[in-house]
Amino acid sequence: MPPVLLALTVVIPLALFAWLLFSTTIFTVQAVTVVDAREHTGEAARAIIERRLSQTRLGRTIFFVPTEILEAEIVSALPQVRTVHIARKLPGTIKAIIQEKTPALLLLSDGQYYFVDDQGVPYEEARLETLPGIVLPVVKNDSASTVTLGAAAFTPEFISFLHTIQKELPERVGFEVAEIRIPSLSAREMKVYLNANWYINFDVTRRAEQQLAILQQLLTTAIDSEQRAQLEYIDLRIPNRVYWRPKNS
Repeated sequence: MPPVLLALTVVIPLALFAWLLFSTTIFTVQAVTVVDAREHTGEAARAIIERRLSQTRLGRTIFFVPTEILEAEIVSALPQVRTVHIARKLPGTIKAIIQEKTPALLLLSDGQYYFVDDQGVPYEEARLETLPGIVLPVVKNDSASTVTLGAAAFTPEFISFLHTIQKELPERVGFEVAEIRIPSLSAREMKVYLNANWYINFDVTRRAEQQLAILQQLLTTAIDSEQRAQLEYIDLRIPNRVYWRPKNS
């Protein structure tokens, strides 16, 4: 192929593309879509994207949309978002695919319920219309500690401890969990009330399985059914020690 002809086959398409890019609106973002997210999350994510697009004229050109920056902004601004992927759909659509967090528990603090993820982070105020179709453990905070959305309230180990207690305690003692309380968000202990009208104090910094084994042995060998009916609490917080107290003692 002659050099001139070769140059024309390269230059002409590039010139046409440049003209379409800078002199027409064909590659201007005309639509922003958000999928797989609840309505309020989708609206918030769309607002973040639109704000970024409006900052410069080139920002609305689909090839100049900073997708990675937008993904980071959405995750940072919306604690309920676990992951987000932003894709360009030619000629002029930006599509955000969002995966929201699944709550691991409900935290009740200062009269307000919060969804908490599996890393111990409260990420959203819980309302009746946003409750998932599953039964979540509820942890009641007895202090008026301030809950900050997006900031860790518990450790992942606390969440794992709670789930172990929720799952295994009824099998070990023969009673259902009625309520779970903590004295504060920074506490090392958990108070678990049973539907038998007594409670157990656990140390959340030690293995749940070990404390459950001690509890089961205690109920099997030292506290008979008549004594259980009179229990106020069993305290497992002290290593190598177990304390219990009958009501009205």
